[in-house]
Order: sequence, then structure tokens, then C-alpha cells
Amino acid sequence: MRFPPFSLSPVCSFLVIFGMMAVTVWACSVPVFRYALEHWEADPFQAVVFHQGELTAEQKVRMEALVPDGADGRRANLNVVAVNVDQEPGAEFKELWNQLPKDAPMPQVALRFPCSTGLTEPFLTARLDELAHVADSPARQEVAERFAQGQSAVWVMVESGDEAADEAAAKVLEERLEYLTGVLTLPELEAQDIANGLVSVGQDDLRLEFSVVRVSREDVKEKVFVQMLLATEPGLDEVDEPMVFPIFGRGRALYALVGQGIRAETIEQAATFLIGKCSCQVKDQNPGTDLLLTANWTAMAKASPLLERELPSLAHLAEEAAPVTVMTEPVVEEVASPGKNALISGVISLGVLLVTILVAMKLLGKRRE
Repeated sequence: MRFPPFSLSPVCSFLVIFGMMAVTVWACSVPVFRYALEHWEADPFQAVVFHQGELTAEQKVRMEALVPDGADGRRANLNVVAVNVDQEPGAEFKELWNQLPKDAPMPQVALRFPCSTGLTEPFLTARLDELAHVADSPARQEVAERFAQGQSAVWVMVESGDEAADEAAAKVLEERLEYLTGVLTLPELEAQDIANGLVSVGQDDLRLEFSVVRVSREDVKEKVFVQMLLATEPGLDEVDEPMVFPIFGRGRALYALVGQGIRAETIEQAATFLIGKCSCQVKDQNPGTDLLLTANWTAMAKASPLLERELPSLAHLAEEAAPVTVMTEPVVEEVASPGKNALISGVISLGVLLVTILVAMKLLGKRRE
């Protein structure tokens, strides 16, 4: 059986072209780590302070201290909410309240991830007067400082406590990152992406650089940070092996490399993704989990030129849209001569004859089949 040659209908052709345009719109030449720094705001964590009766003046001060004052432009992606359990907690907090031990001393603080992560259980609960370094810690300050220096990603290693295993994992990680820094290359920025405000720096200002920050599980100042990292994926808190979390953008953990998973291939795979072109500009459609950090991300990103661009005023738009009178010369139509009309008629007649012959031949062929 013969099949007709493949062809696209006008509608299908339009859909294919539209799909190709859509892919072009959502992809860009900016590396993932840089696009994330400039455009992916970190979603807010929530610290829910459960208390009975009125909070004392001291307790209010402690609650306010959970979030840094931001005097230097540094901001924490953290919202603090007080819930009086003497009154029936609202639906938003009732399930969270039921997850806490009933004999928990008050005020009790429950820390949980942003709603966008789908992680509803608190990753840490503690008494208000025992909680410190919630939104900031020395390790997180170091991570933010390295981003301010332009580094592509900071690989946070949570030590297991087994010195031999930790040193072996650190050696593999550091040696591979040094190698990758020498062989990987950043994508070339397209002029259109710069003009559209997708990146606020030029090619020469992009840096391909990785570094490692090691964190001990026994460090009291890093308790919140460690618990947060171990809660980014189910079951990590039950593993006593070294773990590595590539962090990029505005404090976003890509995923965890655990134990024997800390090897050259997996490190290269993560690094290649982070320095590669951003194939999808929507944060939630990319891998990773936002972390709780305190930093001046706007200053680090130098702000996108597109955000600083002033919009035109209504008066200016009205002036641009004002009607314009265009003077045109009258067109003198050429009158066809009788000879030319005869020629045209002959060509048309010949075309009709050819079509008639082709149709007749097609019908005759079908009768013979």
C-alpha cells in the first residue's frame, strides 16, 4: 500500500512554529547559577511561635531577634508568626500544632520550609529561649560572602564525624572541582539576553569558580543549618555518612551527594548543570530547594538593568500614538491594451485545459484499478 507523502496542515504548522518559539522564549544563554542569583528570589521560611497567654516583654524581644534587623541591607527569607494556643489555632497552624509533643515547654518554635517545597513537617522544633542562629550562622555567612565574590557555586559538605570518611570525601570533591574549573567553559552570553535584562553583567564578569565549605554536625552554631540541609530530602537525617550539597543562586541547594555517591561523575554532572545554559527560567521547574540565609542578594546581583529601566509616561505614550498624516501621490492605473488582454486570456485558457486533462487522467486511472 502506498502512503501519501507526509505534510502538515496549516494548523499543525502553526503549532510546531509556536512550540519552537516557546522553547526559545524559555531558554537563554545565561548560566544557571547566574540567572538564579539575579532572578530566583528565595521563598520565605516560617517560624511559628506557639505560646500560651500573652508573651512577656523578654519573649517578644527573643521572637523579634529571630530575624536580623537588616540595617546593612541584608535580609532573611523568614516570616515569624505568633500563635496563642489558648485560642483555637487556625486551620493553617492546627496540623502543625498537633505534630508537637503536648508536654512541650512554651513558647515553642517550629521551623518549616517554604510552602512551595511541599515539605509540611517542621525540620526543627525548640524552645524560644534555646533557639539561636536561626536565619544566620558562620557557615552561611561564608557561603553568602563567596557568592558576593562571584563564585559559581559553593559545595557545602556536612561531615559524618568519621574523620577518615570525611577526609576521603573531601579529597575527591576538592580534586574534581579543581579539575572541572580548568576544563569546563561558560556559555557565551547572547547580546539579546543582555538587552532583555536576563543578566546584568557582561561575559568578562562571569566567573567559573567552585569552593568547599565544611560543616560539623556537632557545631552548635550550625545546628539549624545542618538540620535544614538534612531535611531537604527524605531519609538524609538517618544517614551517618558525609554529604555534599551544591549551593547556588540565592542560597538554593541543588541536591545531596551522599557517601559513595560523592564521586567524580556525580560531581561533574552537578557542576555541568550549574554552569550550563538556563534551559527553563521558571525556578519551580528546576531542581533544588531554597535554604534559609541572610544576605543582600540585590547588591550581589547588581540588579537587573531591566528592573531599573524607567517606564514611559502616559503623556509620552499618547504623543507616540498620535495620528500622523501621510501625503501620498495619486497612482495612475495603466490601461491594458487589447493585445495584452488577449495574451492574458490565452494563458488562463491554457491553464484550465491542463487542469482538465490532469483530472481526466486521474479518473481514468482509478477505473483501471
